[in-house]
Amino acid sequence: MRVYSIQTVDFYNELILNGVAYCNRESHWCRDYRMQYDWMAEQMRKRIGEPPLSNIQYPVWVWLQYNSRKDPKPRMSPKEIGKGQNEAVMLELDVPDNEVLLSDLDLWLLPLNHWAICNKHDDNLLYKELDEYEKTHGKCYRMHEYPECIRSKILSTWEHVFDLDIRDRYIVRYRRQNRSIQGTIWLLRKEWLKVAHIFNRYSEIKRFSFT
Repeated sequence: MRVYSIQTVDFYNELILNGVAYCNRESHWCRDYRMQYDWMAEQMRKRIGEPPLSNIQYPVWVWLQYNSRKDPKPRMSPKEIGKGQNEAVMLELDVPDNEVLLSDLDLWLLPLNHWAICNKHDDNLLYKELDEYEKTHGKCYRMHEYPECIRSKILSTWEHVFDLDIRDRYIVRYRRQNRSIQGTIWLLRKEWLKVAHIFNRYSEIKRFSFT
């Protein structure tokens, strides 16, 4: 499976030096969305297996399709360069299919905002229940503010992010070939690396090919 990932140059250097590179809890995404990342990590354990190293807690994120099947590569743009950094790297990798858990980016934005992913019928039922609870207990903005019985129902809807062939237009607008599809993987291995594009805020400055 051909996938792509924007990373820091330090991450790339670690991959080259050690042969593997992976994420850790210090990622700002892990801090800001820890509950959602914990959920995704648990889904990975269920669907593709345990992490290969015991100290891996969270996945590395990759792209299968940045915009669509015809436009799969992420942009080497200034916004992809982290604060305090002058450069970043876009990695092209060929990874085994069973190492990656694919999901729909647009649907993933709903869990990031603590929202459910429902079809029209389920949406009406679940949101009616949420409305009834909030009439009594006040408005809830985060998952932990709901009781367990409601949280479990919301969490169960999040599994729609993995349905890349879903045809319910109430949930998704596009067919698979025109959707933004991301992936999560426990770690990257050097032998999967095909091309590394190092870029700054203006353009690509170096390219390394691996055979």
